[in-house]
Amino acid sequence: MAFAVTMLVGCANLPSVQEYQTTLRCPDCRALTVLGVIDGDTFDSGAGRVRLFGVDTPERGQRCFSQATHWLRQLSGSTVRVEQGPRQRDRGGRLLFYAYTKAGNSIDEMLIREGMATAWTRDGQHRGLLLELEEQARRSGKGCLW
Repeated sequence: MAFAVTMLVGCANLPSVQEYQTTLRCPDCRALTVLGVIDGDTFDSGAGRVRLFGVDTPERGQRCFSQATHWLRQLSGSTVRVEQGPRQRDRGGRLLFYAYTKAGNSIDEMLIREGMATAWTRDGQHRGLLLELEEQARRSGKGCLW
């Protein structure tokens, strides 16, 4: 019971998340229903478990985990738009997608700009931009990662 209270108190201190227009946009991408957010880069959908293609966020127990998870939960809401990258699944069998809000703004981009995530470095059509945005966030000290 004390753990649940601690978790609720910790979450109560998280700031509200404001969506904004991003460089990457996909207002006409396929929509997926979000059934639940697992962490800052993973959610369950009607199509299966989805891993955001363009970002890497902290794991449970690491600094910034709660904040990144909060951001994904707030930005995704009940529906996200998705864009395929060069691979359809990760090694764990999760679907890989770039994710966008209902309005078409990049969730991957916002997580990186706000210092909640690092850019995925191995591949992807948006890799260059996301790496550049990570460097800007790192230099400015934005968010909780640096």
